[in-house]
Amino acid sequence: MEILRVPSNTIEAVIEVTDPSTAYEYTITDLADFSVISDSGTSDENSEVSIPLVETLDGHYKITIDSTDHYVDVVRPYSDYTGQADVATYQKNESFARALIDSVIPEGFYHTKAVIETTGLGADYIALWKNVNKILKVYENNVLVYDASDPDSYTRSFSLTDDKTAITEDEVGTVNRAEGAYNVIPAGASDILDMKYSYRGFPKTFDYKFVVEVGYPNIPKDIVRATEILIDDIECDRLEYFTRFIKSYNTDQFKIALDDRMFEGTGNFLVDKMLSKYAKSIRIVGVL
Repeated sequence: MEILRVPSNTIEAVIEVTDPSTAYEYTITDLADFSVISDSGTSDENSEVSIPLVETLDGHYKITIDSTDHYVDVVRPYSDYTGQADVATYQKNESFARALIDSVIPEGFYHTKAVIETTGLGADYIALWKNVNKILKVYENNVLVYDASDPDSYTRSFSLTDDKTAITEDEVGTVNRAEGAYNVIPAGASDILDMKYSYRGFPKTFDYKFVVEVGYPNIPKDIVRATEILIDDIECDRLEYFTRFIKSYNTDQFKIALDDRMFEGTGNFLVDKMLSKYAKSIRIVGVL
């Protein structure tokens, strides 16, 4: 099931169950971080239960109700279909245009929840690769040490640096951040002194899990325009790849050779140029 996240829609999954006018327990599992919410709802006269979902994020969910699992995708379209004369056709064409754009920019232009798992390096910041907008939760060595939904219940707080390239722990007053780990020379063991050391920031060997919001809170205007161009191409049947990338043609038996560029891009040169600034040469950080 796919639910389109536009301002005019109520973001809820309508699921058919066995009996009408009956109370049902259900759980919602967010497949981004596998957090689980339990609640209950009552079916209507059509044996359907309406289950509300998060309205501010795109996401993938597993809803378990009436002993059955249902998988639901909440997706924000790149071009709002509200006000279109033929809503169903526009939705179908927008879905196709969005798939073409996502084939060029695989991470897409969504606003989702994500999990970053890493290890402390001894510095007082955690460098980021993803486009993080907000820190939701922080786990240190599998213990929840910060939750943005209830910050007053925790003594520690975390935030993004102003340039959004790293996560830091909040400090009061003047702070001179460490660019790397300190060299710690262990003292000799004794019968009366344990080997204990004090660390700043994110200590070495400590495991961290950050639940964050990533992506685009608002779709860039040029992506909206690119989607509209592709939708117009689809409606007017102008995305005929084979007429654009012919590099040789023989009249004998109609032998045609196509350029390899046929298998790249969206089929519209202008849209490809608009998307080029969002392309990443490296998508996964690793060892080269």
